[in-house]
Amino acid sequence: MAKEQRISVTEEEVTRNGHTVTVLTVGKNEIGYIQTEEDRFLAYVAGATTANRFKTMDDATNFLISEYHLHRA
Repeated sequence: MAKEQRISVTEEEVTRNGHTVTVLTVGKNEIGYIQTEEDRFLAYVAGATTANRFKTMDDATNFLISEYHLHRA
């Protein structure tokens, strides 16, 4: 069985292109950001130009963390 590792995810509010977004980072590496649009949350994986739409901020955050774990080397 693999040993469980804990990571620390940091959320920071920043302004990009005139919009306030929530940037998620692990250490100094950005894993993605979340932008609000009306009643939805758009989650962008770092380096991606297309968004995934979610109903809640928690769903968007969990998606970005899952993508980070999935593609981590």
